[in-house]
Amino acid sequence: MKEKWIAHSTLVELWLGIPVWGLVFELLILIFLDRKGYYSLGLWLGLLGAGLVAVHMEHTISRALDAGEAGANKVMVAGYLVRYFTMAVLLAVLAVSGIGDPIAAFIGLFTLKLSAYLQPLTHRISVAVCGSAPFEREMISPEEQDRREEEYKAARKAASES
Repeated sequence: MKEKWIAHSTLVELWLGIPVWGLVFELLILIFLDRKGYYSLGLWLGLLGAGLVAVHMEHTISRALDAGEAGANKVMVAGYLVRYFTMAVLLAVLAVSGIGDPIAAFIGLFTLKLSAYLQPLTHRISVAVCGSAPFEREMISPEEQDRREEEYKAARKAASES
């Protein structure tokens, strides 16, 4: 479990921020709005969508890093279009069906952006809880980084040839 946390620490920290903002907005719904269930359902569907978008974004970034310079832009644009289309479908379904408020869902989706702003705080909390930052990357010189990249490219080339 700790290995998954380490490998996806930024994603986990984003996930921690999404429900925090969701609770803030849910509290506002409960205090100020009349149709609490309608708005809450829209908000929580948006929060679910924000979590899934974060996973897809991390997956897309990983694929783009493996695609090389030529294919990275295509992978990122395709990933963006998939996420944009998915969010638009969610909002359209809510607008047409009337089961939840599409504006509340948009706010729920927007919590991903707010969670990204909150990520330095959630990072500090996760470091405090873990006792240290085992997932922090070690600081290396640019020369060492270049050497490691060359080793990685050579290993990938050898693997593709065999």
